[in-house]
Amino acid sequence: MEEFRVCPECGYQRGFHVSFRNRKNSYKIIFICPSCGSAYDLNLKTDKIESLNETKINQYKEN
Repeated sequence: MEEFRVCPECGYQRGFHVSFRNRKNSYKIIFICPSCGSAYDLNLKTDKIESLNETKINQYKEN
């Protein structure tokens, strides 16, 4: 697969939301379709996240 951008369930073509699921020593990265809510596990994980304590930053603005 070259790119995972289109939802296989509903055909939404503008990418995914991301969720992090805590596992013993890492976080699984889960992709969620913003249109139909289908969740996809591409078997990606990271151990680079220390915690999921959020800090609000300035709102993202497209150029």
